[in-house]
Amino acid sequence: MPTRLSHLPAWQIEPAEKVLRTAIDTWNVGIGKGGIGQRPRVFVTVSREPGAGALSFSHRLAERLNADGEGDWSAWDRELVEKVSAEHGIGKQIIELIESTPHGWLNDLLMGFAGGSDPPDVVETRAYKRVAMTLRTLAAAGHAILVGRGSNFITQDLPGGIHLRLVAPLAFRVKSLAERENLTPKQAAGKIAELTRLRSEFYRRYWPGKMLAPEGFNMTLNVSEMSLEEMIDCALPLIRARDAGAVAAPAAEGMAN
Repeated sequence: MPTRLSHLPAWQIEPAEKVLRTAIDTWNVGIGKGGIGQRPRVFVTVSREPGAGALSFSHRLAERLNADGEGDWSAWDRELVEKVSAEHGIGKQIIELIESTPHGWLNDLLMGFAGGSDPPDVVETRAYKRVAMTLRTLAAAGHAILVGRGSNFITQDLPGGIHLRLVAPLAFRVKSLAERENLTPKQAAGKIAELTRLRSEFYRRYWPGKMLAPEGFNMTLNVSEMSLEEMIDCALPLIRARDAGAVAAPAAEGMAN
């Protein structure tokens, strides 16, 4: 895995490693006080149809949330998560940390593996388990934007989550992908068809019986009807309101005590 992802630049990896280590520390502190879930920080998951442009959305969303210069939001796509959770012992640290604490989501995840119609092999299972734990740690620490990899299912029982879904008609996604990656329409259509197939297999293996139903998301955005900035303008008020509520709750508890 590290070799396959080695094209990611150091300027992108090093800050991500720092964020993840901070998340691990936050998790440790939270457990020492009786659990992070008592005082949740907001996090965001972004699910998308192939070709809907979730990466540009998530990174721009983080930029807008950090626009005042004081924010600590970070966006995590598949390659970044896999890279930082696989190297420098971080993956092992996360597994040891989370496996030493009570949780039901991992048992559900592993049971899902066993129940899938096309169970993954041992190596693949171990790799995804590490990725899932990385996503879980980032979400619990808060202020993370997690793209894909079943992050909405991995974090569905955590308080503080805002789950977004990006959709668009197939013709629009084909055209957008062709322009974005300099492909012919035929090549773009083929790539989207392959991505759709692979994602269906992924969910069938790891999350059998789970559906990406509209009611599973706080907000669904049609990228063919809105600009990038318009979509972010829609999501920002919800995120900031939830974030303000999460900050205000501990302060109110302190006054009551």
